[in-house]
Amino acid sequence: MSRRRRSSPAPVPRLDVEDLLQDIFLRLPPQPSLLPLLSLVCKHWRSILSDPEFLSRFRRHHRNPPLLGFFAGGNHNRNHVFTPVLDPPDRIPAARFPLPWRHSPCEEWNFVDCRHDLAVLINESRREIVVWDPLTDQQRGVAFPRGLDDDDNGKRYRHAAVLCADPEDGHVHGDCLSSPLKVALISVGRLHASACLYELESRRWGDIVSTTTRDNICLVRPSILVGNTLCWLIGCVILEFDFEREVVRAVEAPAEVWISYTDYWSLQLLRTEDGSLRLAVLSKHKLSIQLWERKLSYDGVASWELLPPSGNTCHQNE
Repeated sequence: MSRRRRSSPAPVPRLDVEDLLQDIFLRLPPQPSLLPLLSLVCKHWRSILSDPEFLSRFRRHHRNPPLLGFFAGGNHNRNHVFTPVLDPPDRIPAARFPLPWRHSPCEEWNFVDCRHDLAVLINESRREIVVWDPLTDQQRGVAFPRGLDDDDNGKRYRHAAVLCADPEDGHVHGDCLSSPLKVALISVGRLHASACLYELESRRWGDIVSTTTRDNICLVRPSILVGNTLCWLIGCVILEFDFEREVVRAVEAPAEVWISYTDYWSLQLLRTEDGSLRLAVLSKHKLSIQLWERKLSYDGVASWELLPPSGNTCHQNE
């Protein structure tokens, strides 16, 4: 009886050093100083860490980059200062971001929004919106559309928001300013609110759409993005602009909020992880926060519902 020879096991493939290094680098924390420091180790590492495809994978893996800092101050140019929040060696000095109005210090610039690492400013004297990338100091200017304020001759409050029209990688592709951008502009008056959408790629404004508002406009808060809708908190009114359908409407806060709360800074819009709109109401007397959620009934009618205390995560902005 002959013995059957055992076949030798298949050789284990050698690990690809390049792939192994990329997998290791991919899992490093996204601190701003880390990849540049590692790229100094050798030419091989530098070639990997500077490769655009790897950097795109790195951004997709981490999704949200670390917060470098914020611009603190009032609306006007003389009050804004960049405040870094990271520790050295990742701490970025305030002088690193030259403010856009440095060439026109006497003009009135208003900081109104920040999204996709881009800031939005309004220059009322020029009737212009500026989209600014603080990291590169690149700017894109857009003049107000004609006819925006024809429906109301009184005092108006203007606000704007920027949207990246390129959904690739969830807007973490790292270069939104060179991507197709959209800018939404609202103009809120005593009885009317108007909205208009600008596409930087075609350099054209869309149609101006309007809705009626209550006679209580006092300030406009920064927008939040809920699905295809930009939402601004304007006093006790929420202005919703659906930029896909280019439709604007005014939604009143819950009746209980109108009766019980007069301090508009005690109200804050929130977006939940599942894309719902909520309104947080701070009671200074009871030291508590109420959460209201906008919900649709079976017949499509939207209404506010007071929620019990919960641990669900909400987001103020992107």
